[in-house]
Amino acid sequence: MVQGNDVVNVILFFDEWSRCVGSGYQKDSLYRFGKFDSCSEQWNDLKIALKAKTTVDQQEATRLLATTHYKKNLGSDPASSPTAGYIWDLKDKPCWDEVE
Repeated sequence: MVQGNDVVNVILFFDEWSRCVGSGYQKDSLYRFGKFDSCSEQWNDLKIALKAKTTVDQQEATRLLATTHYKKNLGSDPASSPTAGYIWDLKDKPCWDEVE
């Protein structure tokens, strides 16, 4: 029997989808954007993660994961924050370095 690969963490993508469909996130989406989020990106990511998990070839699984909304748009880069430009303005230089 073929075992699933260790490249994919399906729980991460399930958590992202369940967070998106939750009432707290939907309330925030309604406040920020004026509409509810369909969570279609997170649902598609979950499907891609399940497909990648069942793929035997780990390079193919890594390639599939690179196509997800989560990998492309979220993470530690402030420019890819979903609230940049809506809630706060992105600065070129942090102002905490300036002392008056």
